[in-house]
Amino acid sequence: MESSAKSIFLRLALPTTVVWGLFFLAGNYIESTPRPQASISGIGETKVAEKPDIASVTLGVQTGRQESSQEAMETLEEQMNAVLGAVKALEIPENDIQTSGFSLYPAYDWIEGKQVPRGYEASQNVTIKVRNPGKVGDVISAATKAGANNVSGIQFLMDDMAALRDRARSESIAKAKKQAEDLAEELGMSLGKLTSYGEDISSFPDTGYGKGGYGGGGGTVMAEGPVPIGEQEFTLRVYLTYELR
Repeated sequence: MESSAKSIFLRLALPTTVVWGLFFLAGNYIESTPRPQASISGIGETKVAEKPDIASVTLGVQTGRQESSQEAMETLEEQMNAVLGAVKALEIPENDIQTSGFSLYPAYDWIEGKQVPRGYEASQNVTIKVRNPGKVGDVISAATKAGANNVSGIQFLMDDMAALRDRARSESIAKAKKQAEDLAEELGMSLGKLTSYGEDISSFPDTGYGKGGYGGGGGTVMAEGPVPIGEQEFTLRVYLTYELR
């Protein structure tokens, strides 16, 4: 009888022991699992608007049809020398003038379904950096008067974009951190270590005057007049996340 009672007691006690053991293990697991660290984020935005400090203009000469390739090249050289001379007379240094296109090709007419040779044509374009954007109109006017018949684009640019981005980034970081600090203070807490950083920057607007050019293709002469410069704008945003403590 005593042996039977012990057996019944063991059968009852064992499941209870197992259950309590499971609760103990589960409790230890929950305590050992790290809880998510509370965090807070701030966003800072800085808009930069500056007047461009350099301009870039591409212009050149198209000879039209000449009787031979040699005549086309001689005509091109003569006209380009006149154009470059007029540009340099405006105190544009030679280092700021770069050839950006050159071609020599045969010309043809189609007569009664046949391709008939009609001499040669030559063209050359140069890209000119104008360090005083206010003079870009004078450069175009002088070049076209000297024989340039193709002006294929004007752009107004910032010479030191890196410095502008650095300035905007510093201001945006300060704004983002201040926002995060203010929010943490409202919650009765303070900022811990920085856990993430991100930024994005908007692109400059298109500053060229036409994809196909300003003034059109060959044979087009640029009319005199002011060339508006406007402003360059971009926005830089910074995203900061901190632990709360």
